[in-house]
Amino acid sequence: MPFLLGLIFLSKISFAFIPGVPYEIFPVVFQHGLHPYINIVLCILVGSFFIIKKLLNPEGFVSQSRLFRFFVVLSSLYLLFITLMQIIFQIGEESIAFQIVACLMSIFTMYLFGRVIPTAVKPDVFLRIVKKWSVMLSWISLFALILFSGTSFKGGRFIGVFKHIPHMVSIATFACCFLMYDFFVIEQSKKQRIFSWLSFLCAFFVLILTGTRSALAGVMITTVVSIIIFPAKNPATKILKTSAAISALLIGLFFGDDIIDYSIQVVRGEQSVGLRAAQDGIASRADEIERGYKIFEKNQWLGLGLLSKFGSTDEKQVGNYNANKDPHNLFISAGVVGGWGLIVITAFGFFALMLASFKSMLSANPAIQVLAIYMLTQIPIIFIYHIHLSMGGIADRIYWIIFGYMAISRSNEHPLVESEPHQTK
Repeated sequence: MPFLLGLIFLSKISFAFIPGVPYEIFPVVFQHGLHPYINIVLCILVGSFFIIKKLLNPEGFVSQSRLFRFFVVLSSLYLLFITLMQIIFQIGEESIAFQIVACLMSIFTMYLFGRVIPTAVKPDVFLRIVKKWSVMLSWISLFALILFSGTSFKGGRFIGVFKHIPHMVSIATFACCFLMYDFFVIEQSKKQRIFSWLSFLCAFFVLILTGTRSALAGVMITTVVSIIIFPAKNPATKILKTSAAISALLIGLFFGDDIIDYSIQVVRGEQSVGLRAAQDGIASRADEIERGYKIFEKNQWLGLGLLSKFGSTDEKQVGNYNANKDPHNLFISAGVVGGWGLIVITAFGFFALMLASFKSMLSANPAIQVLAIYMLTQIPIIFIYHIHLSMGGIADRIYWIIFGYMAISRSNEHPLVESEPHQTK
C-alpha cells in the first residue's frame, strides 16, 4: 500500500530541473517525469494484487456504509452502460478501445482507492504517509524556486517540481491541512514541533506563490476549525490555541475592515494573490459554467464520454488535456461525461459526502476527524472543479481514498482506531 500511495506523488513529479532529462521517451518518460502509461500499468498491477487479496480475505471490507457501497456499484454500472451507449451511437472521436479502457480505469479507480485502500490502511497511517510526502515535496519545491527558478514556473504560475499547477496546489494543501494532526494529536519533542511549524510555513508560502485563492481559503478554514475542534492536550497546544484566539481577535479588531475589503477585491479581480495575475473569480467561473453548459447541450442524455476533455489519443501520444473542453463545475462536468443520469448519481454522492463528513467530525479517531475537516473545506472546491474519475490525478486518487474513510460507519471504526494517539519522542 505505501507503494501505491507514493506512486500518487511520484507520477506527477517533473525532473526538468535536472540537466539532460528529456521531455519525452515513449513509453517511459513524459513531461520530464514518469510516463502516464507507466503510472497506469503500475497502479493496475499492484492494485489488482491488493484487490484480489482483499477479496480472498474480506475482513473489514463491509466496514463502509451500505450507502457508499451501493453508490460505487451504481456509478460503476452506469459508467459501463453509458459508455456502451456512446459507442453504439458513435459519440466522440476516440476509438472503441480507448473508450472502454477509460471506463474500466475509472471503475478500477473508484474500487481500489475508494473501497480497498480505506478498508486496508488505518486512517492515521494514510494521513502520516501523505503528510510526509507532501511536506518533503513542498520543501523540495521551495529549494527548486531558489536554485532552479527557470523550471519552477509554467504559464506564469508556480509549479515547483511538478508537471502542472494543480499538483503543486494539492501537495501544499495536503501538507498544511494534515500537519494539524501533528499540532493537535501527537506528542512531539521541541525540535519536532519547530520542524512542523517550519514545514507548515513552507507549504503555506508555496501555496501563496501558486495564487490559488480557494486552496488558501481552505487551509485557513481547516486551521481555524482544527483549533476549535481539538482539545489542548499539552502546554504547547494550549499556548498555540490561546495565541491563535488572541491573534484572531486583535486582527479582527484592527484590520477586519481592511481584510474584508482586500478579500472582496481579490474575488473581483482588483487585487492579485501571490504571483498570479488578478482575475475576477466570479466572472471567470460564470464564463466557465456557461461554456461548460454549451458543451453539455450537445448531448444531454448520453453525454460526450470520459475522454471528451482530451485532445489526441493516439497510442504513441498521451491525450492532451484541453481546459476549454473541461467544464469547471461538478454537475455540468458529470453531464458532459455521462448525461443527466450521471448528474443525478453525482448529486446523490455529493450531498451524501457532505453529511458523512459532518458525521466523521464526531469520530473517536482523531485521524478521521482531520480528514473530515479537510474534506469539508474541499466541498466547495470539488463543486467548482470537475468530476474526479482519473487514475492519473493526485486529487482524484486522494479524494477517493478520503471518500472511503468518510464512508466508514462509526460502529465499525474500532478496527481502524489505535488505542492511544501515536507518540513520537
